[in-house]
Amino acid sequence: MATIAKRQKVEDVEQLETSPTSQKQGKKHKKSKKPSSAENAAENSGDWDVDDYKTEYESEEHWELRRDFMLAHKDRFDEERLVCLAQTFINMEFMGCKYPNETMLLVAELSKDIAEEFRKNRALRLKRTFVSASDAAEQRAKGRKVGAAAARSEVQSLQSASSRDRLCFGGGEPVNLFDGLRYGNLVIYLAGGRSCLRNSCNTVKIKYEERSSEAQQAIADDLSKTAEILLNDEVIATGIGENLKIAKLAAYKQAILLLQTHCYSIKLNASRETIKVEKGKNGVNINVTKESADNLGEPKLDKNNKGYHMMRLMGWTGGGLGRSKQGREEPVGYLLKNNRMGLGSNDPHANLADYRKLIENYVNSDDMRDMQFEPTFSKEERAALHQVASKFGLRSNSYGVGESRRLLITKKIGYEIILTEVLNRRNPKFCDRYFVQVPMQKAHLFPGHVAALDLENLTE
Repeated sequence: MATIAKRQKVEDVEQLETSPTSQKQGKKHKKSKKPSSAENAAENSGDWDVDDYKTEYESEEHWELRRDFMLAHKDRFDEERLVCLAQTFINMEFMGCKYPNETMLLVAELSKDIAEEFRKNRALRLKRTFVSASDAAEQRAKGRKVGAAAARSEVQSLQSASSRDRLCFGGGEPVNLFDGLRYGNLVIYLAGGRSCLRNSCNTVKIKYEERSSEAQQAIADDLSKTAEILLNDEVIATGIGENLKIAKLAAYKQAILLLQTHCYSIKLNASRETIKVEKGKNGVNINVTKESADNLGEPKLDKNNKGYHMMRLMGWTGGGLGRSKQGREEPVGYLLKNNRMGLGSNDPHANLADYRKLIENYVNSDDMRDMQFEPTFSKEERAALHQVASKFGLRSNSYGVGESRRLLITKKIGYEIILTEVLNRRNPKFCDRYFVQVPMQKAHLFPGHVAALDLENLTE
């Protein structure tokens, strides 16, 4: 019976095909537009299973990230292209592979939310492996001491980390962070006020010069001055102002914005943790603070100051002193004595051995936080601490005036190590301490570090 029914259906179909009506309909059907490949891809986009692409040799971490990428964009791309994009994303994230700029920008945009969530989770896992600050303090209180050999190995591991960058696709040479940059390995360290660019250039032995521009002076009017900034005798910025000081400041602002687009920029986190050392009646107290001496603002001359009104009455309108406003802008500082010693006496050896031991323990530890000595230390004690810090290869600077004078001691860490730990290794210790802005040429490699860093107190 089934065979007879099938035969009857075939005969009915043949009759329909031979009939004139069916032939006309067939011609109309042939003239109808065929569906495009994009429509076919859209219709068939949900017909395949993402889990079919899991391989035996792939780790769970890699597969979960690749799977999330494919599931997030399954309705936007055809199967073959999406699988390729997902693998490209994994190669970029875990091995630092390079591809054409268009491809890397597309993958960076598609993976933005997925990559951020993954990096956040990984950072949390890494933090669990570190000893907490309270545990470390308790261990030190119990007498546990970290030997000098351990400290040296820590420094060596950081230095060797810069040579163990993520590999390129195919196991090629390590990624060179400075490859193809206009100014080579110049890194802008955003600190030191107007000396920021000069200090950064001196670090990599690049000649930095600010000078009056005679060529541009002919273009400006007689009442204006022009200045220019040069790197290795090449003019990179010019500025115009009513005097040479203002003209140089305008050129400086233009130069720092230009260099930020071509160089890496590093800035200390203003709210980072700092070890606060304070001298009291019962000895030295050590605590942790988030108010570092290099970020505490100094009081300026304002309308509440009696001297402000006196200078206003004499014709002062603000800014620097002098006819061309080329003089100092801040009040002259003072030093307040906090002991009963005579002006010619000092006692640099009092408690110096204890302070030296304190700094030596800091050097031998793996603590990266700054050590800040509060104003309770006298001028002579700060001078002695400067010498001790210099002998141990530490950086020391004083900030503030009078009663607010503080000494800040910092471990010296190379810029290349900072960039490697923040960008390639995402080391929590470094990420909590430093902010990094990458040049535009490297934005596709590190899309999470393209935001411009604040230039406050650097262009004043």
